[in-house]
Amino acid sequence: MIDILIVLTIVLSLALIVLVTIQPRQNQLFSMDATSNIGKPSYWQSNTLVKVFTLLVSLALFILLLTFMVLTYK
Repeated sequence: MIDILIVLTIVLSLALIVLVTIQPRQNQLFSMDATSNIGKPSYWQSNTLVKVFTLLVSLALFILLLTFMVLTYK
């Protein structure tokens, strides 16, 4: 059981690294953010699938790590 959790943790960690790496980068000027984004698509409208997968994988990894900690606590 623990071996399966370790392998699953490694796979989810690598998947999260890949998903974060392929996220598009954007320059941010915080002084202009409030006015420059008016009329432009919001954060979730560009590359929605990659961003949703990143969110789901990170949540799954978080829950898996919590489960792993509970199971190995003695």
